[in-house]
Amino acid sequence: MGVRLKDRVFRGWMIPVLVGACLLVGVAAQSTGTQKKTKSKPQNEEITRFFIEEPKKDSGYETGPLHIVYGDGSEIVKTLPPLKASTGKETVFNAVAFSGVQLAEDRRTLGWTINFENCCTSYSIPLTVVVFRRKQVLHTFRQGQMVWSWAFIQRGKQMEVVFGPTHGTDVGDHRLYDVRTGRVISENWGDENTRTPAATTR
Repeated sequence: MGVRLKDRVFRGWMIPVLVGACLLVGVAAQSTGTQKKTKSKPQNEEITRFFIEEPKKDSGYETGPLHIVYGDGSEIVKTLPPLKASTGKETVFNAVAFSGVQLAEDRRTLGWTINFENCCTSYSIPLTVVVFRRKQVLHTFRQGQMVWSWAFIQRGKQMEVVFGPTHGTDVGDHRLYDVRTGRVISENWGDENTRTPAATTR
C-alpha cells in the first residue's frame, strides 16, 4: 500500500510539471515563428521610374495621372481630384495638371507641382508643391502665389521653393524647407535669379 501511495503522489506531482513544460515549449515555438514573420524582406523604397500619362480626350484635365515605379516592381498612381463646376455663388479653380516632377538624389523622395486654373490667365499655373516619400505624401506646400521654381538639395533633406506673383514685379519669396518636418528653415525676398536662401532664419 505504501508503494502505491508513493506512486500516486509522484504521478500527481509530475503530470502538472510535464504539462507546464509542454506549454512552455509551445509558447517558445510560437515566439520563434512570430520573429521569423517579422524578418520579412524589406521593401525596396528606391524609385526607379516615374511618368505622367497623357490626359483622356475631353476630360478637362491637362495631364493624366502620375505613375511612380519602385525597385521592387510596385507602382503607385496619383490622380487629381474630380473637377467641379463653378456656380453663381462660387468660382472653382480646379487642379488640372501634374508638372515639374523631380527625384531627389536619395532616389526615395519625389516631388512635383500641381497646376490650377487661374482667374487672370488663359493657362493654368503651379500653386502647390507636393513631396512624396515612402509611398505616401509627406507634405504639401502652398504659399498663395505661383511657384516660380523649386528644387531638392542635400540629397532630399531640404527643398527650396521660390514663390511669386503671376505678373508684375521680379521679387520672389525664396523659402528653404526641412523636408522631413515641413518647417521653414529660412526665407528671403529677392530677385528671381537669386538662388541663395538665408536671409531670415526661423
